[in-house]
Amino acid sequence: MKSSESGVLRKSDLYFSTPSPTAKRLYFYPISAGHFFYSKNYHLVRENYDSFLVLYVIDGTFTFVKDGKHITAREGDTVFLDCRVPHEYYTKDHLESIWVHFAGSNAEQLYTEITKVSGCLLKCSDREHVRRLLFRLFSGIGGENPVSEMQLSLDIYKLLAELSSPSTVRGKNKVSYEDSVQEVREYISAHLQKNLTVQELADCMHMSPSHFSRVFKQQTGFSPYDYVLIVRLNRAKELLQRTSMTVSEIAYETGFNSESNFIYFFTTNVGISPGKFRRLKF
Repeated sequence: MKSSESGVLRKSDLYFSTPSPTAKRLYFYPISAGHFFYSKNYHLVRENYDSFLVLYVIDGTFTFVKDGKHITAREGDTVFLDCRVPHEYYTKDHLESIWVHFAGSNAEQLYTEITKVSGCLLKCSDREHVRRLLFRLFSGIGGENPVSEMQLSLDIYKLLAELSSPSTVRGKNKVSYEDSVQEVREYISAHLQKNLTVQELADCMHMSPSHFSRVFKQQTGFSPYDYVLIVRLNRAKELLQRTSMTVSEIAYETGFNSESNFIYFFTTNVGISPGKFRRLKF
């Protein structure tokens, strides 16, 4: 259908979607999607539209207000906004965009996770993939043969995966960051018995601890501290299954400062004690 919104040109297309109860309970689901062309007087101020907005700038500029700041996205940029709260955006000259409003399963948590690292203005590493996914969602709810809700949910998840990998950290140094993080991961595996600190790991990449922690989490999905614990836990599982080492020996081999701390951590995270895990058959 054509949009009648002020500042949106008549050649723009807009589609709405109504999710099933199952989709509301289990999936990500689109609420509306559009391929819009805007005139320079376009300006939207809205109290609430119960959804999250992902908008890709095809041409022109898109300015949104966040915490009192006016932030401008340009061609190739992606904007991720929480429209459940008051929001405002506009264009000063002209704009062509492809966008989707969506909601659903753990959308809020993913929004928080993505934007706390990179903010609401994202420069994605694969911009064309973001563009294609948005057009696919647009066509999926507006075409003559709408696709299944499961497929729409999968496409939204793929879109969010792209948003979680912005190029702002990787940029032209993408390869060197990836290689350096891999070296740190190997260093952790080889030195689990040590009291590994963020400072020590950051020194391996010649970074400050705060910058290293940001880069490491964007590359691995874990903070350095959590990653070390996960590696220790996985190594302990392997030793329990493949060796006859005692629980105490495994605790110290994997870097825990006492057998009791190891047993508590293992039981809390795995759900059973190390002894019971050893008796499991795989």
